[in-house]
Amino acid sequence: MIGRFSVAMTSEVAQHLTGHLRRADGQEDCAFVLWRPSTGASRTTALLTEVVLPREDERIVHGTVDFTSAYFLRAAALAAEHGCGLGFIHAHPKGRKWQRLNAVDHEAEASFAAQTQVITGRPLVGLTFAGADAGFGARIWQQPAARRYAPTEAESVRVAGDRLTVTFNNRLLPAPPATNRQLRTISAWGQTAQDDLARLHVGVVGCGSVGMLVVEALARTGIQRLSLFDFDTVEELNLDRLLHANVRDVRLHRAKAHLAARSARRAATATNFRAAPYELSVVEPAGFAAAADCDVIFSCVDRPWPRAVLNLLAYAHLIPVVDGGLAVDARGGRLRGAEWRAHIAAPGRACMECLGQYDPAHVQAERDGSLDDSAYITGLPADHPLRRKENVFVFSASAAAAQLNQFVTMTTAPGGVADTGAHLYHLTTATLDRRENGCETGCPYDGTLRALGDDTPVTVTGRHLAAEQARAARAQAVRNWPLLARHTIDDLLHRLS
Repeated sequence: MIGRFSVAMTSEVAQHLTGHLRRADGQEDCAFVLWRPSTGASRTTALLTEVVLPREDERIVHGTVDFTSAYFLRAAALAAEHGCGLGFIHAHPKGRKWQRLNAVDHEAEASFAAQTQVITGRPLVGLTFAGADAGFGARIWQQPAARRYAPTEAESVRVAGDRLTVTFNNRLLPAPPATNRQLRTISAWGQTAQDDLARLHVGVVGCGSVGMLVVEALARTGIQRLSLFDFDTVEELNLDRLLHANVRDVRLHRAKAHLAARSARRAATATNFRAAPYELSVVEPAGFAAAADCDVIFSCVDRPWPRAVLNLLAYAHLIPVVDGGLAVDARGGRLRGAEWRAHIAAPGRACMECLGQYDPAHVQAERDGSLDDSAYITGLPADHPLRRKENVFVFSASAAAAQLNQFVTMTTAPGGVADTGAHLYHLTTATLDRRENGCETGCPYDGTLRALGDDTPVTVTGRHLAAEQARAARAQAVRNWPLLARHTIDDLLHRLS
């Protein structure tokens, strides 16, 4: 049985549905859709992949709308042929935001829920379209043991593309209560936008110099739920660029993910704030599953394998990824220049591989452990991107700000513009390069892999020895009981402060 449930689609699919369901005569209409599952650690998402429009003789519009059995059977057979589930959507022409089923709609969907399960092997997904503002509502029909089919309501329906829009189920994810803590923030983009921003489940992968700044900003902005991923430990060499880290954290061998969660809780302005730390890499199956529960993810990593995994999540699972990068040229002990990037990987936008953010050959090198071999790194050219590890806090702040600006633009569309392209800033010339075109021709991420979810044919996760070793070393270090006691006391003092 599916417990937590959501629906996602590309902006292309949403536009296709809107064009069909929003009728000039103001009457209801309907359509079938195909969907594939995306299974996270605690939430399953139905990814809408294709719209199956009715033929002229397959539905009857007379204020309300009916469809013929031939239409249902044609759509269900198509779903079974493609290994998809079947969904049904109908319009409430004057509705706004989340629309629930009335008694007539409930009975209609219930009448073919069982047959859908038999033909496709997957539950029926029901959707409702609000004609006034193009909002969506959704549910999935399941059969508890020895009982009739019943709908489980979705938490949200997200549309990913040039803009990220989410329709929330106010019963399951109510808008946060207004407080004085966010007056200045709300004055920038209004209460409606703030209500939607606050309810996004945001993941931050990599809680280093850039990631910690991103976490701080999200918590202060009023985001209610953060998932924070980092398997590494705070070290002394991190202290010049890791926000909120101090010598005590080094001595206590504190995990960066837990430092990020603790700092976020202290900075949070949301009333019902939750920050979940994961001492995992997103390339590990458990880390990947937890990331798949998010609505949007910040990529604050500098390795190719996690970037490749996040790229797949962006296109195959329709979870927009706000990615960035920072490169400092400090050859010979002198600062020669610095560059930072910020862009969003989402359907219709250029993916991280097409932007050159990682090389697929380096992904395999990391998977087989070569990138953690000092001899391998030493053998690379001096200007190779995998060797350029210099970083400075002030540049990290600029890189984090660039990513946060991309996130705000994608979600609030200031001036009606949600996509300003991929940005590359050059410190020495104070210039900004922009790329506004999408993926290269033939790119599988925005092509054959789009919205495949669990049915993606490639395996991107696996064992991550560096993550396992970091966790084991941390566990060994804190096994000493005096250190464990100091760790516990320090945590308690932070909770009480």
